[in-house]
Amino acid sequence: MNFLLKFTVFVLCLFILNPASILIADSLVEPIYFYASQPGEQTLDQGEGGGNPFASAFVELLTYETLTFDNFLSMLIDQTLQTSRGLQQPEILSRADMVSWQFLPISSNERRIALILVFSDYTNAGASSLPGARYDLYRISRALTKTGFEVHTAVDPDQSELNNILEDFSERSMASDIALLYTTGHGVEVDGTIYLLPGDYPIIYGKAKLNERAISLTRMGGAVRANKANLVFYGGCRNNPFDDQ
Repeated sequence: MNFLLKFTVFVLCLFILNPASILIADSLVEPIYFYASQPGEQTLDQGEGGGNPFASAFVELLTYETLTFDNFLSMLIDQTLQTSRGLQQPEILSRADMVSWQFLPISSNERRIALILVFSDYTNAGASSLPGARYDLYRISRALTKTGFEVHTAVDPDQSELNNILEDFSERSMASDIALLYTTGHGVEVDGTIYLLPGDYPIIYGKAKLNERAISLTRMGGAVRANKANLVFYGGCRNNPFDDQ
């Protein structure tokens, strides 16, 4: 058996055993992450208009007629600081070269898709609920729809629903030029990893259940797989309330 044939058989076996690994591997455009605060810091659920100041700044920028990507970055930071009265300073991590891309106006031949996924109801987790998160979902989805995005939303999904939502969005985003994910809820950052806590996360167990019951932001970021740019906005906290447990 020659090398090419062996390699083909090997790849087919991988796909049969774990098709998800193939899907992840062929996504070459790394996501750009937008965090609502710095490491170790919290975010607000009751900012201007009732939601997160980070979301307020995002929605405001989407009303502009012309907006380059560079201007979007700097103005998102400045306006979040202003709206939160200095309590939230966003952090943006990007290796992508987006100088030539304009956030607004949308190009006539550019397909954009977005998923807004929030956790708001924490009644079953023993934590305070986040009404601002639900409010942010509605206003961000409206703003993105007006700027040419095909928008999908999800509120308080359980684990099975969440897996299906991310899988579906991953497939849809592959056929898009730009994919955007906005997510928020109660979140923690432990050992450099950000976890979003679902509405039924057992808070009494602290960080012991993170790997089993929470979802890492990088896993969610793996669902944005467009061919030009992938944008992940995270409005949750980055502190670690489980540090003493």
